[in-house]
Parts: sequence; structure tokens; C-alpha cells
Amino acid sequence: MLTKVVSLATAFWAGLHAGTLLVGAVVFLLFADFKRRRPKNYPPGPWPLPVFGNFFQVNFENSHLDVQKLVKKYGNVLSLDFGNLSSVLITGLPLIKEVLSQTDQSFLHRPVTPLRERIFRKNGLIMSNGQIWKEQRRFTLTTLRNFGLGRKSLEERIQEEAYHLVEAIKEENGQPFNPHFKINNAVSNIICSITFGERFEYQDAQFQELLKLLDEVTFLEASRFCQKVHAEIDRVLGQWQQPSMAAREFMPYTNAVIHEVQRMGNIIPLNVPREVVVDTTFAGYYLPK
Repeated sequence: MLTKVVSLATAFWAGLHAGTLLVGAVVFLLFADFKRRRPKNYPPGPWPLPVFGNFFQVNFENSHLDVQKLVKKYGNVLSLDFGNLSSVLITGLPLIKEVLSQTDQSFLHRPVTPLRERIFRKNGLIMSNGQIWKEQRRFTLTTLRNFGLGRKSLEERIQEEAYHLVEAIKEENGQPFNPHFKINNAVSNIICSITFGERFEYQDAQFQELLKLLDEVTFLEASRFCQKVHAEIDRVLGQWQQPSMAAREFMPYTNAVIHEVQRMGNIIPLNVPREVVVDTTFAGYYLPK
């Protein structure tokens, strides 16, 4: 039986010739092109290749830079295809706010791919949908509020750690020292206090070693900005005034530098994808389900 199957397969392959293969390839490409044909009034974008789509047109190591180039050419709403997955990229603060504030929940769901479903099993705040997502979001917001997010208790934790930082500096008795790791220790203690309910002493050798290793991961190369921030802090707070959230409105440069650092150091520059739940229109473009 196996011999007959092999013989039939061999005879079939021998009967094929270049013309047949060419016709088959053309039919396949036409079918793929038909499947990729975009609906009327669909967002513009680079033409996708069969099978691969726009996979080779985006460098995933610096995808946000390639997206910026595409935005200049196609606008703030553009389309990209990756394999059989069609996607629409939305940029610009006004449009992003409009997407996130949609009351009809057209963009509420997260896309589910076989790989993500196998890894996350539709669980977690980022990869879940429907009732599971609502319950986990409610739990997350409640927990963060209990930690002090948006409350004055968060400011009190910061001021408490600032007191410990000042005391640690006083222990130097006016001698020259590098305040870098003491400041890092203070910032880390605020995060640890909120997250774990614990803080680390400034003499904790193991924690200091951890801070040193984290510090070596990145290097700040913008000393001129730091000097301006330092000058603004001295002008607004002076040497003895306790920092508070109320002082933020009088320190626009420091506030801008912090926001710029957060923008440039964004761990998710393209945000987490969403899925169109129903056929809808956005920014004048038709977005199918």
C-alpha cells in the first residue's frame, strides 16, 4: 500500500512542470491579494506583501521610530498588516483620548492570537476581555488606591522618606560625599514602602549592591538638563523647605524633564493592542470588526 502511495506521489511530481507551478503561484498570489483587499474608506498605509504583509517594513527593535516615519507619510491613522493580522495604528494625543473614551466600547477588547491564548489563557489585566477584565480592573484600581495612589497618604510616605534622606546626609558631618546612591535609596524605599510595606536602611550592603547594579544598566547623558533642574529646585524650595506636591506648579522645567524621561523611557512605546468589537467609523475611516 505504501509503495503505491509513493509511486503515485512520484508520478504526480514528475508530471508537474514549470508552467503548472507558475500558474499555481499566480493563483495563490491572486487569492492572497483578494483576501488582503482593503474595504472602502479604510485607513491608508504601505502596500502589504503576500503572506508576510508589512513585516519587513517595520524594524521591531525600534518600531516606534519606523512608525513615526509612516505617520509623516500616511497621517495619524494608518494601517499595517502582519501575516494574516490586519491592524490600524492611531497616534496623536487627541485621537488616542478619543479611542480610550469611547462610550460604546467599540475598542474595549484585546485581540486574541493562538500564541497569546496559549501563554496567558485569556487571563490578566492586559490579555483578558469581558467580565474577567472588568473584575480584574476593579481589583487593581481598588488595590492601588489602598496603597495610597491619588491620596495624600502617598505624599506623606514621600515626605517621611525625605526626612530619612536628610538624616542620612547629616551623618556625613559636612564631609564631601557622593549623594547619588543615597538619593537612589530614597526613591527605591518609597516604591518598596508602597509595594511591600518595607523600607531598607541606607547602610544595607545587599540593597546598596542591588542599586549599584541597577544604576549600571543605564547612564544619564544630559547633565545640562540636570543643572537646570537643580537650579529650579534651589530657587523654589531653597535649602530647607520640605518638598511637597503643591510645589509642582511652580517648577515647570523639573516637571517637563520628568515627563520627558518617562516618555523616552517608555517600556511599551506602541501601547497594548485593542480589538474592534463591531464595525465602526473613526476619524472618518471605516474600521471593520
